[in-house]
Amino acid sequence: MHILSVTLIPPGEDAQWWRISNVAEGLNANKCNVEMIHYIKKGGEAHRIIKEMTNISKEKSGSIVITSPGSFFLHHFRKLSHEKYDFVYGNTYAGTFFCIFGKLKGVPLIFDMHGISSAEIELDILEGRKRSYAEALLIKMMEYASLHFSDKIICVSKKMIDYLHDEKKIPLSKLIYGTNGADLEFFRPTNLEKIYEFKKSLKLEKKFIFGYVGGFQSYQGIEPFLEAAEQINDNNVKFVIIGGDKKLRLNNILFISKIPRIQVPLYYSLCDVLVLPRPRHLATEVAAPTKFAEYCAMGKPILTTDVGDAADLVRMYKNGIVIEDNSPENLEKGILEFLNLDPEILVEMGKNSRKLAESEFDWKIVSSNIIAGLEK
Repeated sequence: MHILSVTLIPPGEDAQWWRISNVAEGLNANKCNVEMIHYIKKGGEAHRIIKEMTNISKEKSGSIVITSPGSFFLHHFRKLSHEKYDFVYGNTYAGTFFCIFGKLKGVPLIFDMHGISSAEIELDILEGRKRSYAEALLIKMMEYASLHFSDKIICVSKKMIDYLHDEKKIPLSKLIYGTNGADLEFFRPTNLEKIYEFKKSLKLEKKFIFGYVGGFQSYQGIEPFLEAAEQINDNNVKFVIIGGDKKLRLNNILFISKIPRIQVPLYYSLCDVLVLPRPRHLATEVAAPTKFAEYCAMGKPILTTDVGDAADLVRMYKNGIVIEDNSPENLEKGILEFLNLDPEILVEMGKNSRKLAESEFDWKIVSSNIIAGLEK
């Protein structure tokens, strides 16, 4: 299969790009020929993106077209006129929306729906963050068009499949399950001696550590988790929060600024429990957090709220504790429950996490699921 993968997202270190690149690599490994193209809006940001992309091989990054948003349609139509593709693979609602008119060339359109972006904006608004209902409405319209004009929709969670079928009346035959995966060689359990030395370098030796790695958006639920952490009065317990703007020690919490992706497994490894404190909302129910797949691949017990596929999988594989919601009170209860577990149970939970990752989150399995859906 010859596939044109279209995105408005430049290469980087965020979760969206890692999904895009890993899916493309997985498809290529399964005898597909994936060509990637980035449509980038004109302006100063475009020049910065080009400069950064010179450090990435063209095989991984693809090619760039810099133009105005209104001209994306024309460039894409010309692209399909000059070359023959079996599918156009739209990454996110934006990458799909700007490919819709290309269907006039008779090429099937695939929508890889990473999440429901309009719902994420609405959640930000509820949390008092600077987003607008006009922005949410525009994105909702683009998502609607992408859903109804695409031939297949890649869904990152089973909850997303249920939502699109039950609420949006999308036929199940149009929906393909292709969750977010993890590189199981890159993210894997670390030996105890290395973990101890790293804890020692951060003055965290002999501490029981709860960790969180990721962004601070409202849908991550980090603020209630910090409130819960502040209520834990135990000198043997520490909380490591990675992904902020600066490094800071505050009572029992260590904040560490954003780190290069190459260092992420090392920071995962120093934690005894990894936390997914997301609130319950449409945006989080249908999502598939990349960090959850990575947490599991590292062989760590997981504390999660009762949200989305993650909660169902933790119950199924018995690799952690599921709490009712992300209120500070329930998060504190979950923390204390972990502290009262026997060490043997924690070890077993960690092993079960790795089993979960090997069964559900191997990119080879994810890519095979997508190809099987496309071949239908």
